[in-house]
Amino acid sequence: MNEGHRTSSIPRPRNATGGVATRTSKRSTVPNRSGSSTRETERSGLLDDFTTPIPRDKQIMRRGRGRLIVGAIGTLIALAIGAALFVLPVKSWMRQRDDLNVRTAELQTLDQANTQLQTEVDRLQTDEGVREAARTEIDYVPDGAQRTTALPTPAASTALPAGWPYNLVSAIIAIRQADLLAAASSTSTGG
Repeated sequence: MNEGHRTSSIPRPRNATGGVATRTSKRSTVPNRSGSSTRETERSGLLDDFTTPIPRDKQIMRRGRGRLIVGAIGTLIALAIGAALFVLPVKSWMRQRDDLNVRTAELQTLDQANTQLQTEVDRLQTDEGVREAARTEIDYVPDGAQRTTALPTPAASTALPAGWPYNLVSAIIAIRQADLLAAASSTSTGG
């Protein structure tokens, strides 16, 4: 008998006839109809190896500490497998979703720029668009036209000499500047 373990690589002990001892099944005796002799029935099944208790001297781990360590290691392995199968793909999916949102926003911006550029190209393909672009870009002047350049006028100087007509003008300028400052301060304060 192999004490509840079924293996194929461990050599089997020899029985008295010289052959390999086979596993004996548990037998139960049931009285026959006549009541004097018994008939033996075998209990066999696939779960016999799992349901048969293993003697203490044959157990791999004898006490709970070893079983606790093996259980903890098994739990850690199960958690690592769970993380590899569920947590990491979900994180990757969320990162890809964020990247997709960023790329979609960039695509919309580029589509708007392309639309503006296409509008400009369409405008420049007309005769009026070509003339306007030539005037602004290369200062083209059509035949028979005259170029005139107008520069912006500088601000007038308020520094006037002292004396008779200038002191009246300086007083008028001072009054107008005070009025402008009062109007600006009243509009900024809301009243």
